[in-house]
Amino acid sequence: MNDKPNQTMPKDRSALVVGLYFVCSVFFGIDIIVEVTLEFGDLGQISYFDALHLVMEILAEGALILAVILSLSSYFRLKETSEHSIDLVRSIRTGFDRALNQKFDDWGLTEAQKDIALLSARGESISQIAEIRDTRGGTVKAHLHNIYKKAAVGSRTELLAVLMDELLSSQAATGEEGEEMQAGYGAG
Repeated sequence: MNDKPNQTMPKDRSALVVGLYFVCSVFFGIDIIVEVTLEFGDLGQISYFDALHLVMEILAEGALILAVILSLSSYFRLKETSEHSIDLVRSIRTGFDRALNQKFDDWGLTEAQKDIALLSARGESISQIAEIRDTRGGTVKAHLHNIYKKAAVGSRTELLAVLMDELLSSQAATGEEGEEMQAGYGAG
């Protein structure tokens, strides 16, 4: 399971777009300079259409430079937002893991039972849990039965409901920290 959100693709794509804009802007600017120096050395003898063509190219170059500037601004905003989102997810995940571990300790679960309860809460099937833990399905079922007894629940759904209730309770207890993080996220 990958715990790190995949945020590299949009940033990489944005950096590529900014780079392409920049390269196009440089080549187009060089083309304008070469055209002005070679073809229009004597500006007094430029035809109306040549002058119009040159003005259009200069306007297009200006628009391309503006696109580079705006794209750079968007890229850095995206990068900052992405980094903040990763920090926020990590913080939430840490709080959830802390709440789960506290609940597991309160129930007196063994390390194996904690692992199986966590995998079960994440939605893994009994066969998937058995495969992940390199054990048999019957062993996982026995552990789940004991977990349900210790948690005073009768099913995986009830276990998940208790764990979600614990998460919501732990978030309400640490609401100030969450509000500070949300305020910081909105400012970016």
